[in-house]
Amino acid sequence: MGERKGQNFYYPPDFDYKKHKSLNKYHGTHALRERAKKISQGILVIRFEMPFNIWCLGCNNHVGMGVRYNAEKKKIGMYYTTPLYEFRMKCHLCDNYFVIRTDPKNFDYELVEGCTRQEKRFEPSEVDQVDTSDSAFSQKLAADAMFKTEHLEDDKGKATNDELRMEKIEWVQERLRDDFAANQALRAQFRKEKKELNEKRARDADLRARCSLEIPLVPEDPNDKKVAGMMLRYRVVSSLDEEQERRNEATGRRIFPSTPHPATSSTDQSNLPSAERLKDSIRRNRNRRINDKFDFAPSPKKSPLTLGIMRKTVKREAEEEEQVCESATVLNSNTADVKEENDEKKVIATSGLVADYDSSGSD
Repeated sequence: MGERKGQNFYYPPDFDYKKHKSLNKYHGTHALRERAKKISQGILVIRFEMPFNIWCLGCNNHVGMGVRYNAEKKKIGMYYTTPLYEFRMKCHLCDNYFVIRTDPKNFDYELVEGCTRQEKRFEPSEVDQVDTSDSAFSQKLAADAMFKTEHLEDDKGKATNDELRMEKIEWVQERLRDDFAANQALRAQFRKEKKELNEKRARDADLRARCSLEIPLVPEDPNDKKVAGMMLRYRVVSSLDEEQERRNEATGRRIFPSTPHPATSSTDQSNLPSAERLKDSIRRNRNRRINDKFDFAPSPKKSPLTLGIMRKTVKREAEEEEQVCESATVLNSNTADVKEENDEKKVIATSGLVADYDSSGSD
């Protein structure tokens, strides 16, 4: 619309250039329209931007630097050849009005009415800025050569101290000078991160599918790995747990020793008859089976007895007793037969000797 206003001028038939000079005068308006509604009083409405932080004296609210207002601007005087301007604006939080004036002497603004400055001032020398308000210093620096030389040396020292900072700033500027290379490196980094994220997402989905999980998985933490490793290596056991373990161990201990001690030594057993040795072997096997029945201690190998399977041993024991008796009778009969044979051999030998003697006597 602004372009049309500037181009589509309509000059009515009664327009006289010598009399009216312009269409604005013909219509009785100003070129700035509503902004110049008080132009007869020397007031022009402009957009004023707050130069610093202030406090409103009407509502005690904070108004930040950079907030813009529709302000009434008017000229109130001159400082030498520089005009002095005054700005009047309404607070956007209350009905209070701010009045601010320019101060070209101090290169600052003067708060006249309705507000106070939030004090955040600093010395220009602390932020490596030249204090332009000190005219005496500038005049002395221009007139006194020795004073100028001293400050030149100070400036050289500051430049030496700030050399590293300047190199860093130049490095940042040089790095960002080539936009294409910077964009290429950034996109390569994004592609790498995207690939890693896709691989991680696939691993998490596979793990949830294998474990039937419906919860989202958090990223792995190295500290969690360390804590898990410590929990697997070291087990914290309280005194009550130790006492319970000792009780369980005593409850599951064998009633009889695992290897029963023989009543006699190996030398004594060798002197026993075969029937006694057989009975002793059967007795040891029977004691071992009894120990297996009362064996509640954990063992790496599972047997039918530890699983609760009981076998009938009455018939087997009776058969073993009969077998022992039969073997004993067989051994006794064998020994008796051997003894009778030996006696017969002795009788035959003695009878032969007598016959020989008798025959020799008869001769």
